[in-house]
Amino acid sequence: MVGEREAPSLVKLCIETAIANLRYLGAVGGVGEHLLQEILPHCTADQLMHIEKLSEDSDLSSVTNDLWKRFYRQQFGEDSEKLVIRRMEKNKVFFKWRHLYEVRSFVLNIS
Repeated sequence: MVGEREAPSLVKLCIETAIANLRYLGAVGGVGEHLLQEILPHCTADQLMHIEKLSEDSDLSSVTNDLWKRFYRQQFGEDSEKLVIRRMEKNKVFFKWRHLYEVRSFVLNIS
């Protein structure tokens, strides 16, 4: 019939429910990366930190590293982000953006 829509899949409904209840999420180890890529971008920095700390037995950085880079840029500015990238490239080292965000936040809090 005209105007009828297909019912959303159970997976889509679960993703929407998880996004609506991010403040209640904890450890997400074992959740498929494809699902986390849809859910975690909706987190605040505090929510993402909480989820990662409770999921320490799982490396979520393949999903979260770009999110932390975005939070770093938002919090400390694009110039600071570019400086960090240049220094990492120059020194041929790589740090996870979550750790860079945590260190920079800590330093600003004790200043």
